[in-house]
Amino acid sequence: MIKPWQSDLDHLDWLKIAGVNTFTGKKILDLGCGSGFICQKAIAEGATEAVGIDIVKPKISDDPAWTFIERNLDSPSWDDGVGHNFDHILAFDILEHVESPFNFLKSCKKLLSESGTLILTTPNLSSWEKFVNPLSWSGVKDEQHKILFNKYSLNFTLNRVGFSNTSLVAPIRKLSFLGPLQPNLGGQIFCSAGK
Repeated sequence: MIKPWQSDLDHLDWLKIAGVNTFTGKKILDLGCGSGFICQKAIAEGATEAVGIDIVKPKISDDPAWTFIERNLDSPSWDDGVGHNFDHILAFDILEHVESPFNFLKSCKKLLSESGTLILTTPNLSSWEKFVNPLSWSGVKDEQHKILFNKYSLNFTLNRVGFSNTSLVAPIRKLSFLGPLQPNLGGQIFCSAGK
C-alpha cells in the first residue's frame, strides 16, 4: 500500500467525523486524490469501486485495483465518463481552487447516489487566523485559491445546488476537547451533505 501523506491521515480523521467508519460495499470518488492512498485503502477495506481524479498522476509502483483519471477538476467537463451513483464523494481542499464552485458542486450532486454523501473541506474565511493575520493567513497565501467561503456562504451555495442534510463545522483542532462547545473559528470548514 502507498505510504500515506499527512494530509491523507487528516482526511481519514475527517471521514470518521462524518461517520464513515468503513468503506465496505461502497463506491468512492476521491476528487484531488493526491497520493491515491484513500482509494487504495477503500479497496483494501472492501469498497466495490474507488475512483480518484487529480491533475497529476500519483506515483504508484503497482497496478492499482482502483481507477485513476488524470483530469483538471476546474474543467467544465471533468465529470464526463467518471461513473455515477457514488456512495461517498470526497473533495478535500478542492472547492477553493475551481472557477465555478456552483458548477463543480452540481457535478458532484449528479454523480452521488440517492443516499450518497459529499464530504469536503475548504479554508474558513471566518477563521481566527484570518482575523489575526488578514493579509497573510493560509487561505490567502496560496495563489491558486480563487474563491473562499465561510460557513454561511458555503451552506448557501450547497442549498442553491440542491444539497440537503448539510452539516458544516469549523473546529479548532487543539480545542477538540471542548466538543460541541468549541467555536467555529478553525482554519478549515468541514462539510458533509446529501441529496
